Amino acid sequence: MEYSVITSKENKLIKSVKKLLTSAKERKQTGTFVLEGLRLSADAALNGYTIDTLIICDSIDESDRLKALIKSAQVIVKVPESLFSYISDTVSPQGVMCVVKMPEKKTVDDIVNGRYIVLENTQDPANLGTIARTAEAFGISGLVVLNKSCDPFSPKAQRAGMGALLRLPVISADDISKTLQAFKGKGFKLFASVVGDADCDVTKTDFSGNCAVLIGNEANGLTDIAIKHCDRRITITMQGRAESLNAAAAASVIMWEMTRSEVE
Repeated sequence: MEYSVITSKENKLIKSVKKLLTSAKERKQTGTFVLEGLRLSADAALNGYTIDTLIICDSIDESDRLKALIKSAQVIVKVPESLFSYISDTVSPQGVMCVVKMPEKKTVDDIVNGRYIVLENTQDPANLGTIARTAEAFGISGLVVLNKSCDPFSPKAQRAGMGALLRLPVISADDISKTLQAFKGKGFKLFASVVGDADCDVTKTDFSGNCAVLIGNEANGLTDIAIKHCDRRITITMQGRAESLNAAAAASVIMWEMTRSEVE
């Protein structure tokens, strides 16, 4: 396949990539996002994502995996190492980057059955990616990202997810009340994860049937309105002097308990 060569920072594509890497607004407006690294880029192609533009460093060796990715890309661009480093979002660039079209947006109406994690105001993209990776490993049906949570298509979230955010159903929603009411309308049990004042410890909670667990903001937890919509408040009983867990760690414990009966 033919490819073009870009050497200038002033090139339109280069400027666009820089914006996509740093701006959730730009990603939303264009309906595209950027993945960096051969593994993530190849994962996107294997999972049916459209590779709009593939950018490769002119010094990289073309492995079989890269050749397969090249075949799936609509446009291929080669850039010198210095320019690739300029647009790269990583400390040690791998020389492969692609602009990917976002999938068709999913809504809570697409949910039928299963067990879900609902994230409210999650701010750290590394937490979001880690939660997605754990959710996929434990067989969670999908994630719902609520309110002012970080963008699941951000580079840091995608790297932390190691492809999980490309494979796991991810639903973004703005109206928390309508979203949780839709869950309840489908017969889901809703659980609010809290630090104190809980109805039940997570190890004694019945997660059978269709259910969703809400995980709150790293610093402030769940909002009152989110808790109000839930059927029960659950907590992870702490030992020693620990008052709480990191959001991703807490979510991992909860997801293990949600699916434990299926693996025992």
